[in-house]
Amino acid sequence: MNTGNPDARRHHQAPLGIVNMISKSSFPSVESYLALSLCVAVIASATVFTTFHSQPELQKLLEEELRNNTRLSSAYGLNIEALSGNTLFQIAHYILSDTTLIWVAINSYFAILAMCTKLIIKLTFKELARHEETVARQAFLSYILLTVVYLSVVTGPQKGHRVMPWMIWGGVCGFLSHLQFVTCQRLKYTSPSCDRGSQKVSILSVFLFIVSIAMSVMVSRFQQHLEWQPAVLLYFDCLLALFRSTYILFRCTSSSRLFSFNPDSVRHFNYWLELITNFVCELIQMFSYAQLFVVSPGLNLTSLFFLYHMKLTYNCMREQLGRHRTHKKIFEHIENSYPCVKAANSDDRCVVCWELLGTSRRLPCSHQFHDWCLMWWLAQDSSCPTCRCIIPSPQDQLREADANSTTRVIFNGGTFGFVHFPQFHLDLGPFLSSLLGRAAEPSEEQLQTMLEQVREMFPQMSTEAILTDLRQTGMTQTTIENILEGRIGVNPSLLPGALDDELSDESENEIEYEEPIEVIQEPDNGRQRTWTKLSTSSGDEELSYYEIQRAKMIETYRRKYLASDKAADLRAMGITE
Repeated sequence: MNTGNPDARRHHQAPLGIVNMISKSSFPSVESYLALSLCVAVIASATVFTTFHSQPELQKLLEEELRNNTRLSSAYGLNIEALSGNTLFQIAHYILSDTTLIWVAINSYFAILAMCTKLIIKLTFKELARHEETVARQAFLSYILLTVVYLSVVTGPQKGHRVMPWMIWGGVCGFLSHLQFVTCQRLKYTSPSCDRGSQKVSILSVFLFIVSIAMSVMVSRFQQHLEWQPAVLLYFDCLLALFRSTYILFRCTSSSRLFSFNPDSVRHFNYWLELITNFVCELIQMFSYAQLFVVSPGLNLTSLFFLYHMKLTYNCMREQLGRHRTHKKIFEHIENSYPCVKAANSDDRCVVCWELLGTSRRLPCSHQFHDWCLMWWLAQDSSCPTCRCIIPSPQDQLREADANSTTRVIFNGGTFGFVHFPQFHLDLGPFLSSLLGRAAEPSEEQLQTMLEQVREMFPQMSTEAILTDLRQTGMTQTTIENILEGRIGVNPSLLPGALDDELSDESENEIEYEEPIEVIQEPDNGRQRTWTKLSTSSGDEELSYYEIQRAKMIETYRRKYLASDKAADLRAMGITE
């Protein structure tokens, strides 16, 4: 009943239409839902209290009804004779016997869980970022939609006493899944060297693990009262909760100070831990959807709904394995191409993760980064993170090999009668390419049409560069992505080497054609360089850890630049620090 791995899935699929529409609106918010639920609960409690005080004979009727109810004593082993005279037990039985009050009780239960979730997130993480709130809201609404469809299959045309246990179970799973999702998002983008809030996250991870164990023990204890199909679905939920809670617990342990002496091993462990956990959770979720598809009554929209989610889960598993193979090739390229060196200064930091460099990889432009940071960066962009110098990446070789081994058949779309066909393309393998002959190339008319579309978005680009890339890709969207990612249209004059040559040529021309002018300039010793040094005055605001490290890094590299040959003119002016 959980939603699998929402973190991996949100990059590959858009949320459902109704979920996307509701998530963009301000209603229903958690605050409004809690306020409305509180009002309904107060009114219902006042009604029950008034009924019990105005009708004393009601307690005697409930006591006799409880004594005659043998199902509670036989199924759950309760002492009905002792509990039938308890007022609280009579009130609970009265609420569960009324159709309206039972839904009010379930709604109050959901409101209490929502309030506990909001309180735990507030105490552990304080305030969530805007994108975290948006993603968490979409994941929670998707979970609600899946739960509604899930209940329609599991319960079917049953009575209220069959629906209520599944609603209670769904509330616990939603409470646990939402906390796990928010914690995983925060752990992914939190630096291990940041101590603030780490103890609270560790306590939350232990709490989630204990709740997952308690759910599994409860299901195993009540298994004899269930049929095999509901029991298997409950065990799927328990396995998902256990795997995610174990992942969070191990991630907090690996990011602690106990393993800070070997950061490379920690990154390696976290990568494999996340990959295995995501893949196993997606596999369990696909089995859960498959069982719901089998037990659904006939071929209807509900069965198609679960079949669609089985396909999405399978696509997520394939994409995870594809990304893993890509990361493996990039990592092998980094190990074979860039030497492993130690940082010149012990306080030098990686500009990608802001951690101490230590042992790192040196690029041809002499900048150093951690191997894992460089792998994640090269998977998105084939340039240096600091100077943007173009560096070779295995991603480019894979694109060229894929372009040479496949044949692309392009259809630009059009309208035929009342049907509109969008633009699409088909990539044929080497076997079909040999049967069809040479690769299908776009005509000149198609190239001009695609050129106009690209020029509308990038008028500063040259026509020759756009046409060259369009002949290779054959798709407007692919060419636009190449321009945005900097694969085409890079001006060679903007590269660092070319800039140094131009500066040297200009300096030679100035020396050759200009008359020597003696300039005497006294250094301004009273000038404050607040853009590099940290201010220690008591009136300034307290700087964060990352701002302090950023200022230290800027100051370090500024001193290195002033000590180099390129800053001779600045030293002549008296600027030495």
